[in-house]
Amino acid sequence: MRKGPEHIPGSWLVLLLAVVLMVLSIFCANVLLPSVGRQDYFVIYVSSSVGLLIYSGVLFVTGYGKRLLPVLSAIIACGSILTFLFVAEYVLLQPFLGVRIAAILATLIIFWSVPVEGHIIARAIHQHWFAGIAIAMVVFVLQVALQQMLSADT
Repeated sequence: MRKGPEHIPGSWLVLLLAVVLMVLSIFCANVLLPSVGRQDYFVIYVSSSVGLLIYSGVLFVTGYGKRLLPVLSAIIACGSILTFLFVAEYVLLQPFLGVRIAAILATLIIFWSVPVEGHIIARAIHQHWFAGIAIAMVVFVLQVALQQMLSADT
């Protein structure tokens, strides 16, 4: 947590690798966790895209638009790693702890994404960590609400 997006190269290749990692992590989650329930890929990608658009807007409004590539790369890559961790925790601990406990622990990993993304955005816009957490909480709530709205239609 000491390093921020300023340590990531502003490269389209890095962003592409992060997106590939995201697609792979979402695919693994849907394949390996059928008991949790498969989410529509469209819903996941739309809510992720909305979150990234909000973070992009924050960067441009605060005058740090030049940091767009490293910030998006960091957010996407960290989210993907947390998704892999979510899947691994659930698959490995469910036989020992049961479905409920494994699901609770997996949910805590998802909630962990808020401070991670908050750290990234706070460092990117040179604000206190709590400002980043507040932005990340708003984005998280909007993403969950959007997922609920889009999933209710299907």
